Amino acid sequence: MKLCSSATATKNRRVLNSTIIHLIYYWHRKLVFDLDIIYLHSRGMADVRQAPKRLDGVGPKTADTSDRAGLGSRQVAWMSIAAGVSVANIYYVQPLLRPLATSFAVSDALAGLLPMITMVGYAAGLLLVVPVLERAGLHRLMRWLNAGRLIALALAASATGYPVFAAASVLLGATSVLAQILMPAAASLVPPEAVGRTTARITAGLFGGIVGARVIAGALDGLLGWRPVYALSALATLVVHLALRRLPEPPLRHTLGYRALLRSLLPLLRSERGLRRAALTAAAGFAAFNIFWTAVTLYVTGPTHGWSTTGAGLLGLVGVVGTATVLATGRFLDRGAQRGLAVVAAGVMALGLLIAGLWGLSAGALILGALLLDSGARVSNVANQTHALRQRPEARARLNTLYMTTYFAAGSVGSAAGALLFAHIGWTLTTLAAAALAALGATLAARA
Repeated sequence: MKLCSSATATKNRRVLNSTIIHLIYYWHRKLVFDLDIIYLHSRGMADVRQAPKRLDGVGPKTADTSDRAGLGSRQVAWMSIAAGVSVANIYYVQPLLRPLATSFAVSDALAGLLPMITMVGYAAGLLLVVPVLERAGLHRLMRWLNAGRLIALALAASATGYPVFAAASVLLGATSVLAQILMPAAASLVPPEAVGRTTARITAGLFGGIVGARVIAGALDGLLGWRPVYALSALATLVVHLALRRLPEPPLRHTLGYRALLRSLLPLLRSERGLRRAALTAAAGFAAFNIFWTAVTLYVTGPTHGWSTTGAGLLGLVGVVGTATVLATGRFLDRGAQRGLAVVAAGVMALGLLIAGLWGLSAGALILGALLLDSGARVSNVANQTHALRQRPEARARLNTLYMTTYFAAGSVGSAAGALLFAHIGWTLTTLAAAALAALGATLAARA
């Protein structure tokens, strides 16, 4: 029986690897072909390249401003879906920690570092890739990212050891920053009075991807194992790339070189106090958010509750409420209520963590706490991000780079801390530490 099972597993792995390779080949043939033509001819790029440089590195607007290069509702919807598909890749691993620990024969603590490793890759992508949008163009950048993500997904799905999977996780994180490219691109393609609503819609898709990642990963692992999760993500990447081919290019271009763009980040951060406040407020909350979601997976699948991986993944369904909350806040953001919403959201997060920590033996308390935490985290992010993107409209990609790098760097620390704190001080003290971080975020937002 063992020999038969081993042969079947080997056969299934070969079929899975073959499928992923064919997906990569199909993507290369159908998508990479002549996307440079789209890049060069979309929205007057040829004219921009010939324009003289300005001292601040900001190129002139193209002839097609937002009057012609605006976004339709369907395009915004596909951008929202693409944001969710992309960001899901850094969250699939959370409900899979125990299966991965078993598959690679490592401890729970070592497996618990995988979310942090993935987020480190994501933070690197935010810092090194997202600023390129202001120079290289949306379509070329999407091509690069999607090609890299398919390679990372193939490596993850076929990994036979922890080191290979960890390396694939870094690459997967770095190439899953599409949402953070679509966000400033969309903000540049809509009228100023619609920036809040558009950002909220794309953010709702992003958080929907986080919810879906946990549920899909948990369910598929229960049915087919963890490897098909990454094969399904490769297929989804292909679909959204096809859907986004006709997006217009953002109307702003920069003539700064790549190194000059990166060197300009620190002066930009120093000069924009509103950006710093927004980034630190959101970072404190996101660190608390990831402490909870890393620790809760180990907690509910452990001896105290004994849930299955599927059950742990279904806990993520509470995020549906949070996603709906984000959509409802869009109009308030366009009325200038970002700071007030950030304070309330951070307070709601702290309350949710206290409920889940102090009454963690109750499944109902865990669900209520997770619901409040998720809702607060979503509103906190969209409020702070909208505030950050409005500081310097001509540098939105770099503003988003600074905001999201701070945000996800804090998240990666939170993911690692969640596993380590849970292993050493237990569930209650871990969630109380997370609640203290959320309260710090509320304090920072109130003083902004």
